[in-house]
Amino acid sequence: MSEPIQAWPFHEAPNEFQRLSEHGGDEDWLALVPERYMNLYIGWLEPGSPFGCCDVSRHDLIDGRGVVYIGAHS
Repeated sequence: MSEPIQAWPFHEAPNEFQRLSEHGGDEDWLALVPERYMNLYIGWLEPGSPFGCCDVSRHDLIDGRGVVYIGAHS
């Protein structure tokens, strides 16, 4: 089975990904999108979508594992 997109409430996500946040404590959720899905449209994670309703930051992982998205309410 291929590696899935994973999403967590922010404070339940792995610490290595939490440390990427620049939102200063307003984080709501964190998602890890494996590299293999980066060519797919993942608009449901973007700001203004029902899931990514407020501010969403993107963090490309340098080890090639994919991208971390962090959603915050302000």
